Amino acid sequence: MSIHAQDNLFLIQTQRMSYAFGIGAGGKLIHLYWGDKLPNANGLQRLLQQTQKTMFSNYELPLEYRGQEPFDYFQPAILPVFSDQGRGARLAVTNHKLDDNSLTVTLKDINYPLEVDLVYQTFGQLDLIARHAVIRNTGTDDITLEILKSATLNLPTPANHYRVTHYAGNWGAEFGQQQCKLTQAQIVLENHRGTCAAHQHIPFVALDPESQATETTGQVFFAALKWSGDFKITVEQEFKGSVSIVAGINDFDSNWILHPGEAFATPQLCCGYSNAGFERMTEILYDWQFDFLAPRSKAYLTRPIIFNSWYPYEFKIDENNLMLAIDKAAQVGAELFVIDDGWMPGRVNDKAGLGDWIPDPKRFPNGLKPIADKCHGKNLLFGLWVEPEMANPDSELYRQHPDWFIKHPTRNQTLSRSQLILDLSKDHVRDWAIQWLDQIIDDFELDYLKWDMNRYVTEYGADKSLPIKYILNLYKIWAHLNQAHPDVIFENCASGGGRADFGMVQYADRINRSDNAHPADVMILHEGFSRLFIPKTAGGAGNVARDENVPLQFRIHLGMTGSMSLGIDLLKASQDTLDQLKKATDEFKIVRPALQDAYVYRIASATQTPYTIWQYVKRDRTEFGLFAFVNDLRHWDKLQMPRFKMRGLLPDKIYRDQDNDEYTGAELMNIGIKVDFPKNDYSSVFKFFSAN
Repeated sequence: MSIHAQDNLFLIQTQRMSYAFGIGAGGKLIHLYWGDKLPNANGLQRLLQQTQKTMFSNYELPLEYRGQEPFDYFQPAILPVFSDQGRGARLAVTNHKLDDNSLTVTLKDINYPLEVDLVYQTFGQLDLIARHAVIRNTGTDDITLEILKSATLNLPTPANHYRVTHYAGNWGAEFGQQQCKLTQAQIVLENHRGTCAAHQHIPFVALDPESQATETTGQVFFAALKWSGDFKITVEQEFKGSVSIVAGINDFDSNWILHPGEAFATPQLCCGYSNAGFERMTEILYDWQFDFLAPRSKAYLTRPIIFNSWYPYEFKIDENNLMLAIDKAAQVGAELFVIDDGWMPGRVNDKAGLGDWIPDPKRFPNGLKPIADKCHGKNLLFGLWVEPEMANPDSELYRQHPDWFIKHPTRNQTLSRSQLILDLSKDHVRDWAIQWLDQIIDDFELDYLKWDMNRYVTEYGADKSLPIKYILNLYKIWAHLNQAHPDVIFENCASGGGRADFGMVQYADRINRSDNAHPADVMILHEGFSRLFIPKTAGGAGNVARDENVPLQFRIHLGMTGSMSLGIDLLKASQDTLDQLKKATDEFKIVRPALQDAYVYRIASATQTPYTIWQYVKRDRTEFGLFAFVNDLRHWDKLQMPRFKMRGLLPDKIYRDQDNDEYTGAELMNIGIKVDFPKNDYSSVFKFFSAN
C-alpha cells in the first residue's frame, strides 16, 4: 500500500488497485481514476488537464465530493443551510495531510465558514479504501446540515452500462441477491425505520461493467457503509454515461445542526475493487473483517457451540428446568448455555416485564448465580439475553420513566410486539443502559451477552437529529461494553438480521443472520450472508434447527457452516438424537478452526440448482471443507451431476480427505471431484481435506 501526494495530484495504490484524484481550476477536487493498479503516476497530470478541458460545467466534472455547485445536478453529498439562508457548498482545496495509512484533504467553502476534511484510510495491501468526511463550523452561527453523506464515488464510464448488485429482503427473508441494469436513472437503496438498517436493504452495493462479472472473472466496484440506522445509497447514471455513488446517513426527515466550533464525522464508506469477479470481492471483505474491522483479542477464536433456553421452554423458564437443560447441553457437547427471554419479573409472555432487568424472584429465588455456577462447573460458558432498547408499558421502568421513550408530542405512542422504544438519543438514557449492563455482566459472571432489538421506530417527534443521535449513542454503549468487558462474547441480534451491517461488525462477535431457521431457506439466507460477512459470525434461530421434517444430519451440516447452535429441544429428544448430536459436535470441533478461518466459494448456488455446493478454504490454503446439500433433486439431475471443480487451492500441494484419498490441488481445481448424493431430498455430504 502507498499514498502519494505530489503537486496537485493524489494517488492511492494497493495490491491490485489504484485510486487517483487531483486539484483542478479554482481548487476543485476532481476524481481521475479508479481501477486496475497503475505502474506509476505518469499520465495523471495529462488526464487532469484533459478532464477539465472536455467538461463544460460543474455538472460534468467528476467532483470528489459533491456540494451542489452551480450547474451540478448530480446527487449532492453535503447540503448546508447557513444563518442567512444561503444554501449549498462551494468547496475548494486548502490543505492536505499525509500519514502512514491515511490521507486527509481539507476543503473550505469560498464564501462561508464551513470546512470539510475528506479522509481516506487504507488497510495494508487490501484493495479497499475507507472514506468519510469531517464537517466543521468555523463561524459564529449555527449551520444546518440537511444532507451529510460520507462520500461521492465516481466510476469509470462504461462502454454500455453497469449492472447493480445489492442484497434485499425482509424479516425472515434477509440477504436476497438482487441485480438490475443501470440506465439513465437513479437507483436508491435506503432505510428509514430508525433502529436498524439491514432487514430490507443491506447498506452495500456493487457494480460490474456490462454485466460481465462472474464469480471468478471481471471487474467489480463495491461500497459498504458502516452505519446501522437510516441510510441512503444513490447510484446514478447521467445521459453521457457518467456514473456515481453517493452514500451515507439518510436525509429523510433528518438533519444535523452544527453549532459554532463543532464538527461532525460521517460514517465510513468503504469502497473496494476486484478484477477477478465477485469471489475476490468476498475475499477482500473477509480479510477486512478478520484483520482490521474486528481485531479484538477473541476475534480469531473459534465460536462456541451454543444451546439456548428458548428452544425447549420459550418463556416458561425457572431455576429447576434450566438446571436440567444444562445437564443435557453438556452431554451433547455444547460449550455455551444461554438463558433467553423470560427471566425478568412478570415476563411470562411478550406483554410485560421487558425493561426490568432483574431476575424474577418467584422463578429464580436464588438469582442467576446458581445457574452460572452450574454452567461453569460443567465447563460451559454462561450467557444471557437482553433487549436494552425496548420496554413494555407494563413494566416498572415505563411506570417510573415514561418520558424516556420515543414519542410524538401530539400523537399516541404506537406499540409493536407490545413494546415501546427507549430514546437512546438522550445521554442519560444511554448512561442508564451502560450502568445496568455492566452490573448484570459482573453480577451474573456472564461470558456471553445476546443483545436483541425487536421493533422499528414509527414516530420520532420534533427532533430531526434523533435518528442520528440514537445510532451514535448505540455505538457508544457497544464500544463501552467491548472495552470494559474484553473477554465477554457479544451477539448482535435485531429481530433476526436487522443489524447485519458493517457498522456493527466491529462490536459484535456473532451476528443473528435471521429468525428463519427452515433449512431450505437457510441455504439461501447463508449464501447471501456469506457473500459479505465471515461465516463464523453467522447465527440465529438455532441453526441446527428443530425441524423434524428434515433429517438431522442435514440440519447438522447446515449448522456447521456458521456459528453452530443447537436449536433442538434436548429434553424431549430421543437418545439416538442425543448420541448423533454428540458425535456431530465432537467431529465439528476438530475441523472448526479451519472452517471458521476460511473463505467461502459458491461452487453451485442454492438459487440456481437443486443442489448447493460450498467450499470453505482456510485462508492459508492448506485445508478446506466441502459442503453439499440437496433439495428437490430430480432423477435426471442426479444422472447429469457434474464433477465439481474446487477453487483457491495450492496447485502443487497434496490434499488428503477423511478416507485418506490423496489429490493434488491442481487435480481438484481442474478435474474436480464427484459428490455422491443419497437419493432422498434433504440429503447432505461433508468432506474435509488437509494438505501435507
